[in-house]
Amino acid sequence: MQNHHAYPAEDRHRLREILQLWRLEILHDRLIDQFITITVLKLLRKDDVNQLISNKFPIGVKVMFTYKLQEWQKRNPLTAAEYSRLNKQYNV
Repeated sequence: MQNHHAYPAEDRHRLREILQLWRLEILHDRLIDQFITITVLKLLRKDDVNQLISNKFPIGVKVMFTYKLQEWQKRNPLTAAEYSRLNKQYNV
């Protein structure tokens, strides 16, 4: 389990808003526990979603989360600044 104190406060609020908009607030604690920041949310793929919530939530929740996430990702791609920050952070 990740250290909640290291999770960015601004992402915590934004993540809650996104999940409320999607009516998937049930996933909030799981995403925080797995350190799914807004940047990570932009990078999540279907295989990641399967691993993240498989066997922990009903299939309907997984299907709706995958759908809403894919639609959100189309409208919210990784910015140049986020991409640069990731490259520096992980020495890519």
